[in-house]
This record gives sequence, structure tokens and C-alpha cells, in this order.
Amino acid sequence: MNRFLRLLFWVVLAAPALYQIFLLLWAIAGRFAYPYDLEWMEGGVLHGSHRIAEGDGLYPPPSVDFIPFLYTPLYPGLVAVLGSIFGLSYQLGRAISVLALCGIAWTVIAQGLTASPAHRPAGLAGALIGLGLFAAGYPFVEGWYDIVRGDTLFLLMVTTSVYALTRWARADEGPWAQVRIAAIGAILGLSFFCKQTGVMYVLAAGPIILAYNWRRVPALVGGAAFVGLGGSWLMQRTTGGWFWTYVYEIHQAHDWNKDRFWKSFDLILLHFRGATMIIVVALCVVVACAVLRRKLPKPARAFLLWTYMYAVSTLVGALGWGTEFAHFNAYMPALLHGGIAAGMAIPTVLACATELLRADIPLPNTEPDTRRIAATWAAAALCAMVIGRDLVDTRWNPRAFIPTARDRQAGDELIATLRALPGEVWVPSHPWYAHLAGKRMYVHRMGVKDVTVRKPRPIRGLDRAIAEKRFDAIVLDNRDLHLELSAITTHYRPDDLVPRNARPRLFTGAKIVPDAIWVPAGAAARPPDVRVIADFEEPRFEHWTIYGSAWGDSAERTGLPGQGLVRRYGGRWFATSFHGGDVRTGTLISPPFVIDGSRITLRIAGGADDPQLRVELRIDGLAVRTASPPLPPSERFSDVEWNVGDLRGQTAAIALVDDSTVSWGHMNVDEIWLWP
Repeated sequence: MNRFLRLLFWVVLAAPALYQIFLLLWAIAGRFAYPYDLEWMEGGVLHGSHRIAEGDGLYPPPSVDFIPFLYTPLYPGLVAVLGSIFGLSYQLGRAISVLALCGIAWTVIAQGLTASPAHRPAGLAGALIGLGLFAAGYPFVEGWYDIVRGDTLFLLMVTTSVYALTRWARADEGPWAQVRIAAIGAILGLSFFCKQTGVMYVLAAGPIILAYNWRRVPALVGGAAFVGLGGSWLMQRTTGGWFWTYVYEIHQAHDWNKDRFWKSFDLILLHFRGATMIIVVALCVVVACAVLRRKLPKPARAFLLWTYMYAVSTLVGALGWGTEFAHFNAYMPALLHGGIAAGMAIPTVLACATELLRADIPLPNTEPDTRRIAATWAAAALCAMVIGRDLVDTRWNPRAFIPTARDRQAGDELIATLRALPGEVWVPSHPWYAHLAGKRMYVHRMGVKDVTVRKPRPIRGLDRAIAEKRFDAIVLDNRDLHLELSAITTHYRPDDLVPRNARPRLFTGAKIVPDAIWVPAGAAARPPDVRVIADFEEPRFEHWTIYGSAWGDSAERTGLPGQGLVRRYGGRWFATSFHGGDVRTGTLISPPFVIDGSRITLRIAGGADDPQLRVELRIDGLAVRTASPPLPPSERFSDVEWNVGDLRGQTAAIALVDDSTVSWGHMNVDEIWLWP
């Protein structure tokens, strides 16, 4: 078989992997230019890079202005440095991740081509299959490869260092050989400053260098220690000790879930069942070759290396996902290194089968036995096809990860909405959105969560800023700090929902969207001479007559469980008949008052256009004016006005009536005012 046909044979076997790589490139191309968050912490990373660029530092004491994520500083620092040239943007941060992917691809292909010439086409096919498995893991980790986060850069540093370590450990002699190993150690030490789990790979490099050339151990250890320990000491000195507080002490205070730890082994090892099976088969073949032929072919060494790294990365992934707030990006190293191991199994099976069958040794006075050669190729091809089945079965649709024109337009509308809000605006889950709107950035929600869980630490200025209503508006997502930070619901109230056309989606990680605009709570400003019949700012219904249970015995500050977000009420409190749900009924009657004005206004929300839900103005027990919540049903208050000039001088009462038991069978009422 000539060289072209051999290469074509292996390329055809790698076709499913090439398809997966194409899907990944499609997704990346569709996401790269998106000008808003793909993942909810992207903007927070840019905020940190902005602080570095401005000279404010990444690790200050916790404050209302900034709390860093619990990560080491290499990635945001690199974004900041490049941002001084190209400008800070989502595209810059993603470009670093995409270039890291290119570096990973180069490393994997280079590893495949290190096989001997006879096995090099199979090695190239194995490298492509390894990359295909990694690409097929993209939806498993929900698209974490190409975002403004340091995971992919970290993966490049670790993977390339391991590959280079095996290439240079036995190369040359003399000082330059030691310098190169020390440089690899330095890069592994530097990987800690990209992600803390770099420590695990520094330790994992020890057995590798011992196996390849134990004389180079001091150079590796020295390079890693100089950068890792020296860099940590320098960061401690320059941050007043806060560096270690964030990247270790607070991080270690998070909960650790052993059930998630053990489940991770199933999730990782069984995600590509065929690939895992081929790794096990290849290990058996390697052992047989070593025992029976006392020989370890060159591809088998690469396979054993990456199988070892797969084991290390599986443990790292399990430890990572067992930590509180962790996501599936913890599995990225295992997906890559497992993919490389499975890919390298193909030339390994080919080489070991050749040794076991002696297929490359001709019998006396004959040509090599073509049947034995065919058997070795068939064994390797079968391995490739088993993995190919995994790749076909896990095909995915890139469109699910690509923002649409509507998402881009929603982002534009949200920025316009933020820009139109007066004064200071806090956007806890998306601080970079505030920056894009020309507003000042404040602390990210994840930072608040990090320093207040398990072992709470004071956040300088945050409680005071909320209590003193420093922010003219807080724009919260649907799962945001108002659910955890009670001070927000004490001093702020929902004013309105973010418009439906101004809610850009997230495509990676937690799927949250901007939801509501909160404003300072307090007694509503009213014009002079307006008489307050009821504003419910004294929460208990003193002097009111209560019938039934729907209205409870006091006003509410937020919606009741199951009610939804009540908004646009005045002050801090409102009356609602949702106590006990829609099925409860009841009536609330105010103390009598004299009509000495021309009109009455009130705010009303709830079930729409239902005569069983109504506010009545009663004189002598008879309703002379009524109002029901308008269409469509909503927890958003609307304004209602009655002209009562013809009733001047008469004594009246307000009755809030809920006789409805159907869905949306409740009503909210606030700010009943009598105008002169």
C-alpha cells in the first residue's frame, strides 16, 4: 500500500473527529464577536482586568467597589496588559482562549507525529481523534472553551509543559538541557497563577521526570519553586496578605461535597464509553507486549504518559466539581487528556500488535506476511471505529451556543436602558454592562457570595451604601442578591421589570438574565395638600375591618411565596390578598373619612378585569365607585383615578374586595390618595 493510500485510510477513520472539530469551530466563530456576556462572570473578569490597568490592584480588601473572584491573577493580568494595546473587550479575552485552543491543537498533533515513520499516519489520526473527543466535550461543559476565563490558557500551559518535558528530559546534555527543564518547571509553577489546580500538575510532573531522567529533577523543582513560591511571596507582600486570603483561605472555606466527588468519576470516565474501553484494551496490549516481547514501542510511551495524565486530571476534575459553586469546566483537563490517551491508543495498538504478531519480520526467503500486517491494521482500525462511534453518537448543534441577532439587540436595549437610568446604577451580576453604559462599576455578585458564605467577612461600604440608598437603581437578574442579601429588600423595592426585549441570554454556565430594576424604598413623595387615605407604610391594618383571610393582618414588603415579583408600588409596603394563595377570599374596609377633594387616585395590580376583584368607594355601605386590575393580569401596579367632586362632603370608606378563587384570583393595592 503506497503512502497516499495509507494516509487516506487513517484520515477516513478520523472523519468523525474532523466533524466534531468542525462543529467546535462553527460554535467559536458564531460566539467570538458577541459584545455581551456569554457566561455570567465574563464581565467580572474584565472588571478585574480594568482595575489592574488602572493601577487599583486585583486583591484589595472586600468593598462595595470590588471583590475579586477566588482565582489567581495571570489571566486577568494578561488581558489587562494586552488591553493597554488593543483595548479591553470581550473579544480580547476570548481571543486569548481561542489562541490557547490553537496551541493545544498544535501540541496534540505534534505528539501524534512523534511516532516512528511506520506508525506516523496512525499517530496523526490518533491526534485528530483526541482533538475530536475534546471538541465533542464542548456541550458537556456548556461551551467553556472560548470565553473570557482562564481555563483554556491553563490547559495549554499544563499540556504543552508535559509534552515538552518528555521531549527534552533526555535531549542533549550540559547546561542548556537543564535550563530548558527549569523553564518547563517555571511554566508549571506559573500555571498556579492561572488556576490553583496547577499545583496538582506540578506534583504530577515529578513521576514523569523521574521516569525519563531523574538527573533533571532539581532543575524542574527549582524552576517550579522559584516561580510558584517566589511569586506567591511577592503577591502576598504587594497585596498586604489579601492574595492568599482570596485564593486559598476563602476558597477553602467553601463547602465540599463528597457525593459530587464520587459521581465525577462516572461522569468523566463514562461520558465517552468507547474511548474509555479502548484505553483499557490498549493498556492490556501494552502489558502483553512488554511481557511477551520485552519491548515498549515508541507510541506506547506517549499512550502511557497521557493515560497517566488522564488519571491525574480525572482526580483534579472530581476534586474541583466537589467544591461549592463549581461547574463542569473542572472536567476540561480530563476531557483533553483522556482524548489524547484514547487517540494515542490507536498507534499504540498498531505498534504493539506488530510486535506481538511479528508482522514486520518476514519468514525465511519470503516477503512479510500480509495477513499479519492486515491483522495489525484491522486491530488499530477497530479501535478508531469504536471511538468514532462515540464521536457520532455525541454530535451536537452549535446553534444552541451561538447568540442570535435578537440576543445582540437585547444587549443593545439593556445598555440603552441602563444608560437612561439616572444616577448611580449597580448591576451585581454584570458589572461590565454598567461600564458599557457609561456608569461606574461596583462589586460582582459572586464576590459578595464568596466572602459571605461559611465564614462571613465584612464588605467595606456595602451595608452603608444600601442603607443610605447610594444607588439610584439596582438592576438584578432573576436569581440574584435580593434572594440572599436581606438589606436589599429592606431598603429597595422592585420598580419594574427589565423589558422583555432587553434581556440578553447567557450560553455557558448559569443561565440567568436581567430581570428587574429596584429603586430606593421609602415614603412616596406626594404633592402638597394631598391627603393619604392609605399607603400601608404602617404595616398592620390598624383601624381597618378585616373579613376572611385573603388580606392577612398586615401589609407586605415583597411578594408572597408563589406570587411573583410585585413592582411599581409606592413606598415600602403594599396590601395584597394573596395570603393563602388565589383560593382565599376576604374583604378589607378602611376607617371612614370625609371626601373633601375632587379626585381619588390609587395603585392596583393582580388578576385582570375580574368583577370578583375590586376596590370600592362606599357611601352608606353602597359602592359608588369601583375599580378592578386592568388587563393583562400582572403584579405590576397601574394607576386608577376616580372623579369624586360630586361626592364632596360625604363620609365614605374604601373596601378592598377579593371574592375570586380562580387563577390570578388576588389583588394588590397601594397609595390611595385624596386630591384637593
